[in-house]
Amino acid sequence: MQTRNSGYCASKTMRKPHPHPLYRWLTVCRYRKLTDGIGKCCLNKFTIVGLRLLLVLHSVQALQNPRITEHPIDTTVPRHEPATLNCKAEGIPQPTIQWYKDGAPLKILQGSHRIALPAGGLFFLKVVNSRRESDAGVYWCEARNENGIARSRNATLQVAVLREEFRLEPQHTRVAQGETVLLECGPPKGIPEPTLSWRKNGQKLEVESSKRIRVVDGGNLAIQDVRQTDEGQYQCIAKNLVGVRESATAFLKVHVKPFLIRGPHDQTVVEGASVTFQCRVGGDPMPDVLWRRSASGGNMPLDRVHILEDRSLRLENVILDDEGEYSCEADNAVGAISATGTLTVHAPPHLSIRPVPQVVEAPHDVSFECKSEGRPKPTTFWSVEGNRTLIFPGTSFDRFETTYTHEGLTVLTLPQTTKSDNGLVVVCSAVNNVGSISVRARLMVASQDDRPPPIIILGPTNQTLPAKSTVSLLCNAVGNPNPFISWYLDGNPVVPSDRINVTENGTLLLRELEKSTDQGLYTCVASSRSGKSTWSAFLRVESPTNPNVNFYRAPEPSEFPSAPGKPQIVNINNSSITISWLPSIKSGASDINGYLIEVFSSDMAKGWTTVPYKISSTSYNYSPVSPNVSYIFIVRAENDQGLGIPSLMSDPVTIGREFNHGEDINLSEAQATLSSGQVVNLLEANATDSSSVRLVWEIVNGQYVEGFYIYSRKINSNGTYRTLTVLHGGGASACTINGLEKFTEYEFFLVPFFKTIQGRPSNSRSTCTLEDVPTAPPVNLEAVLLNTSAVYLKWDPPSNHTINGKLKQYHIIIRGYDVHNISKVLTNMTVDGDAPKLLLANLSAGVTYSVSIAASTKIGIGPYSIPSILRLDPHTRRLDHGYTR
Repeated sequence: MQTRNSGYCASKTMRKPHPHPLYRWLTVCRYRKLTDGIGKCCLNKFTIVGLRLLLVLHSVQALQNPRITEHPIDTTVPRHEPATLNCKAEGIPQPTIQWYKDGAPLKILQGSHRIALPAGGLFFLKVVNSRRESDAGVYWCEARNENGIARSRNATLQVAVLREEFRLEPQHTRVAQGETVLLECGPPKGIPEPTLSWRKNGQKLEVESSKRIRVVDGGNLAIQDVRQTDEGQYQCIAKNLVGVRESATAFLKVHVKPFLIRGPHDQTVVEGASVTFQCRVGGDPMPDVLWRRSASGGNMPLDRVHILEDRSLRLENVILDDEGEYSCEADNAVGAISATGTLTVHAPPHLSIRPVPQVVEAPHDVSFECKSEGRPKPTTFWSVEGNRTLIFPGTSFDRFETTYTHEGLTVLTLPQTTKSDNGLVVVCSAVNNVGSISVRARLMVASQDDRPPPIIILGPTNQTLPAKSTVSLLCNAVGNPNPFISWYLDGNPVVPSDRINVTENGTLLLRELEKSTDQGLYTCVASSRSGKSTWSAFLRVESPTNPNVNFYRAPEPSEFPSAPGKPQIVNINNSSITISWLPSIKSGASDINGYLIEVFSSDMAKGWTTVPYKISSTSYNYSPVSPNVSYIFIVRAENDQGLGIPSLMSDPVTIGREFNHGEDINLSEAQATLSSGQVVNLLEANATDSSSVRLVWEIVNGQYVEGFYIYSRKINSNGTYRTLTVLHGGGASACTINGLEKFTEYEFFLVPFFKTIQGRPSNSRSTCTLEDVPTAPPVNLEAVLLNTSAVYLKWDPPSNHTINGKLKQYHIIIRGYDVHNISKVLTNMTVDGDAPKLLLANLSAGVTYSVSIAASTKIGIGPYSIPSILRLDPHTRRLDHGYTR
């Protein structure tokens, strides 16, 4: 097909490598024959010119500006390791790449460790980081062609570093179980900053999975609530690109603070017993144990204290002064603990002042004194043998009265004694919860006729002396009242003169003896209202030159025997009395050759009567005897020098009723058995309800026990008590006491008996009956108007004996009444038992209110009081006290 050189849609500027669609379209138009028959191109000349202009413009646009297609990125590389910073760009024509470091063009020399890659990247054979040269810095690349420049983003090349030394390494640590421990770690400096982890016993420590263990403050290991399983070797690990650094190993030792396994507890023991305070402790390391006594208690009794193998404290032979607090202190390296036990020492009662037998003359008063001591403080009371009535201090019984002195003495007084009181036995008893004691004392009531006459202790002896010499005749006498001494010579009174004198102690002195006037029978008479006693001796006076006379002077008192022991009544029957005594300790100037017995009885008018013969033994059966007659005995020892001084008088013994010998022996044995030791031990006294207590006892010696008198009394009462008799025949060892007052503390003890004989009381036990609901309402309700709509109420609690427990609360019911006088409960209120008062507010004038109050214990609510009416007068706005429903 032929063409022409003009009028065609073609352009010489078209480049073959880049045929644009417009070129192709023009070529088609050049050769195509149009269907309209014209035979020419469908475009006119102007259109062709415009299209050629567009093609020129497109050829200019084909020269593109540079564009960064891959920017370098921040890179951290260990020293001497290879690294690459990438940089890619495109543009027309293809741009060239230039690298910059820290703002300056980077020169890449031949043989340098830096190499420019064909794609535009920068390759480091090994990263250099020294004082002379360092590859570390900020890099970027520029892409450049004839159309422009393109710059990449900055990229920092860091040279990774990790020093060897840790700034802070974990240290060996001891910690107490349950506390918090911190193992410190300051990692080595490095680029990038190293990451930290911890190892325990060579294994990685999983911190993330634990709630107790965490890393704090950049690397420190904190362990809360430390346990013994946390014990081990810990190591801090620092890691970055350079490598790994390991700290020194630190050992964590988990100690256990001392803890108490079994500590001392409060104990109560009886004086003389032993007590052990335990102190079993644990811990790691095992704690040291030290025992202390509280400063207020005094020093530790080291001579009676022992530390046992299990570190318990044992105190032997406890005394009252040991009472106090004892502390066990345990400590180890991580802590200390202490525990305290209180020692209470009880002591059974004992009588520091005992009643003693009394001998009085009717109708004088007589008193017996008694003082008891013990811990806890004993209850002391009196009784009369043969009567089970108890006489407490401050009370009276029959003619007996008891008082209590400031010195702690209990005094039993019997005013105006009579003959019928003779032989009466009073008993002072004291009881506490660990024991009891009883002491008896007999009362002897004598009339003037019953009182023995004076006793001449030492009387005159026969003497033979020369004329013109001096003689001393003894007459030492005692009696009640004190006797008067008089002397007789051959029945005639001796008249004192300048030659004759009677001393204050009754000795008769005669000087310048004359046979005609001084020789004869001298009689000493000791007399008083009780009677008289006599002692006679013969004085012979001879010429000093008479060779046929043996002169003899009275022996010294020391040459006579000493007094025998007090005569004891060993047996009594209807016809005789048997006595015995201990022999004289000193025989004097010669051996004792016998004993002389003197007897006084109330039916003898002659005073002291001497048994007509000497007794070689130390016992004597005196007979006959008469009923209802009192007998008293004294004994003297005799040697070759004469009679010695007398013994003490025996206790009076009265022959009363006809004796049943067998029964008398039984009563005597029963008396001895029931009085000598503990017969019964009261073990328990437990309240079973608000008015009953159950007693349990143990019989220690039941040989002469027919039964028991059970005594119960309110503590701190005025001495009133109740008695219950329990017979032993059925083997009873428990009993319930009923009818007691509610919520009242009682003391109980038992007294064993056999026929008319009462024994030593048991120990006592105290307990309180249980609580119950009050049996009476509060009283004395008062209302005080505060303002036009408020009233202040106050009242008194029920009487103490009707509360029946600890008063807890008051319950108040407020009712209102309508015009039809029908009540409705408006409110129920409760106030504390310590505050018997209430403020009623928002009251309406003209409305009638009633108030009822009840008291309550922990058991329940007692009865309500009778409703009290309150009404505010609508006119006066005051309480209408005269209003009634």
